[in-house]
Amino acid sequence: MSYRIKRTVIAAKRLEIGDQVNAKDIGTEAQVARLLALGAIEKAGDEAGTVTPLEMDDALRAALTNAINDLPGDAFDKSGKPKVKALQDAAPSIADRITAAARDTVWAEMQAAANAAT
Repeated sequence: MSYRIKRTVIAAKRLEIGDQVNAKDIGTEAQVARLLALGAIEKAGDEAGTVTPLEMDDALRAALTNAINDLPGDAFDKSGKPKVKALQDAAPSIADRITAAARDTVWAEMQAAANAAT
C-alpha cells in the first residue's frame, strides 16, 4: 500500500506534502494507522504500490506553470525542482491543490517543452 502525504511528517526522515510513500517507508503498521487517524496521510495506491493517476485541470496546470516561472532562484531544491512550499506561497488561492505530484507533472512538461525548443 502507498500513501499520499497530506501534512509534513517527521519520522526517521522528513516526508513532504504531496509525496507518494510506501507504507514500509513511513513506519510500523501502528505508526501508519496513527497518521491516517490524524489525517496526516491518505491512501494513494493498491497493495502492489501503484499510485492513483494524477487528475489535473488546465487551470491548475496554467497556474502552476506561471508560479514556477515567477519563482526566485532560492525557491528550487538541490535537484532543481521548484519547492512545493514556495509554489503554495506563490499561489495561495490554489495552495491546497499544489502537491509534489502536481509539481512534478508540470515540471516534467516544462522541461520537455524547453528541451524540444532547443
